[in-house]
Amino acid sequence: MGFITYQAFQKHLQGKKLSPVYLFAGEEQFFIDTCLKSIEEKLAVDSLNREIFQAPDLDGKTVAEAVETLPFLGDKRLVVLKMAHKLNNSDYEMITKLIENPVDSSCFVLIVPEKLRDIKKRKDLLDLCSSSKECISVDCKKIYDSDAVKFVKNEFSRRGKNITDDLAQHIVEETGADLLSLYNEIEKICIYVGKDNKVSEEAFANVSGWTKEINDFALGGEIEAKNLKSALFILSKMIIAGEEHIKILFQISSTVRKLLTVKSLIEEKKYNPSDAVSYARIYNSYFASIFLRNLSKYKLNHLKECISKILETDITLKTKSQSDKTSILENLIIFICK
Repeated sequence: MGFITYQAFQKHLQGKKLSPVYLFAGEEQFFIDTCLKSIEEKLAVDSLNREIFQAPDLDGKTVAEAVETLPFLGDKRLVVLKMAHKLNNSDYEMITKLIENPVDSSCFVLIVPEKLRDIKKRKDLLDLCSSSKECISVDCKKIYDSDAVKFVKNEFSRRGKNITDDLAQHIVEETGADLLSLYNEIEKICIYVGKDNKVSEEAFANVSGWTKEINDFALGGEIEAKNLKSALFILSKMIIAGEEHIKILFQISSTVRKLLTVKSLIEEKKYNPSDAVSYARIYNSYFASIFLRNLSKYKLNHLKECISKILETDITLKTKSQSDKTSILENLIIFICK
């Protein structure tokens, strides 16, 4: 069958029947996440009928048993194998049988978050999936800026909003062609304009004027890098812009948990650093190198102490006044970046 595009996959979902096997491969994580979410929604599976595995940490027999297990109070099971290009040879043989002879009561999804042309070790997996009549293989590759403009217009249209070609181009120029960033920007703009059908340059300027420089992602990045002064500056701007304290705490918590997860995998479970950052869904080699460089600034015990401090802060925020809450968050950031 060969690989199909993300757009073709969306059309495929409109059919009544899903394939028993899917492969989502490519470097555009937004497409992979969206494809997987679409499958989950189509199947409407609960936690009892959904299992997720990471190829570096699995036993092929365990995956086979998960796929072959009958659904519990449902029609289908969903079994997801992430980082499938990291399969060992012994496990790969077990996985090929699940692709060649799929189980009708399960939907088996394989994920390979890498450029197709860069995959060497498990190219045989790509060839097997793309040639199988039972497997739908989706090319989740990055898109060009021209296609990003189409993406922006389609996303606004899907939400019932009208936008000019010039403004769509402007949004791509300001945000870049990263689809997750574009998606988040579109969400913020739609929330800002509310029920209005038309999106104006003024609306985009009002939203991007603070989100690009002082949003929660920027705060997380400065905390990762232990840039205390910048982190406190961004925090103050977010408070002035009306961001809720509890939402800021959530972003701080997510940042620390990611640092702790990767640090623990490397130091306690002896993961290879590249595999550890992949586990944390940092697939781009450039950003992975930056993250690992920042991670070296933190000690494992300190990150564990930070989690305890975050839990204390969560409890304290619920009983304090607005002015006190800002001071509490400032002290938390100081503790983390010390």
